[in-house]
Amino acid sequence: MRKLQVFDGHCDTAVELWRRQEMLADSSCQVSLRNAQKFDAYVQFFAFCTAWLPPELQNPDAFSDALRYFCVQLACNRDVVFSCRTAKDVELALTGHARGALLSIEGAEAIGCDPGRLDEAYAAGVRMTTLTWNHKNALAGSCLTGEGLSAQGREFVRRAQKLGIIIDVSHLSDRAFWDVCELAEKPIVASHSNSRAVCPHPRNLTDDQFQAICQLGGTAGINLYSPFLSGEASSLNDVCRHIEHLFEIGGAGHVALGGDLDGCDTLPAGIAGIQDYDKLAEALLARGFEETDIRGIFSDSLLKVVKQCIM
Repeated sequence: MRKLQVFDGHCDTAVELWRRQEMLADSSCQVSLRNAQKFDAYVQFFAFCTAWLPPELQNPDAFSDALRYFCVQLACNRDVVFSCRTAKDVELALTGHARGALLSIEGAEAIGCDPGRLDEAYAAGVRMTTLTWNHKNALAGSCLTGEGLSAQGREFVRRAQKLGIIIDVSHLSDRAFWDVCELAEKPIVASHSNSRAVCPHPRNLTDDQFQAICQLGGTAGINLYSPFLSGEASSLNDVCRHIEHLFEIGGAGHVALGGDLDGCDTLPAGIAGIQDYDKLAEALLARGFEETDIRGIFSDSLLKVVKQCIM
């Protein structure tokens, strides 16, 4: 198989770098520019989630502080990675054997759950957002609380899609998921969510939910967090089982990567970080997946969504 092009929909590295005060180029995180160099091309959505931070870092400025720190990292490494703001930028990174970074928000608390602040987020480079993390907020219920979209949440979804910010349904309650589907005028994604039929965790997607995402032209990004793969210690076989099931129910062209790296304390055996993604490609090849399928999972499926949603 040729050298991989990787386009991953979700990692928590940006906030983790700020928390540790480490450098993107050569950090101890599961994602670093050093480890991404092994790929033919590498583009990553870097998520900003402040909800899981320890109490001493929970403050109204946490999002802006972490964003500022990460933008400095990008500027310091502009010869290695560039900030992607358009679909064309992403295409150029992938075809030009380069490294690219896009920004996303995980949990709209980062911008006060305020639809009016989406313009500010867009101007800062944000191109994807979830509505919640694991808690109910002013927009919607989470997978752990169950409420649907509020009126403010509906306004948030409409405004985000109009701006060109992809709606990410990961972490949403089932009720809120279906509310989003009714409103959606563009593809939506579950950037880091697996199959509930394979592993019955509320953070995973039911078959009906995944198929609804497919019908809207979106993707689900495979999450490498062991409890979402098998409920316990996991392996690459567990990752493959999720992908196989999603393909069996019509998911070819709609499965992507969303590793949740630097948001995972337990990964499949043999996976320590981004540098081991090629092991997943090899495991899929060994199970009979075609190279075209693997290109879809590793880059093309998510790129297709970006081209439809981001101008």
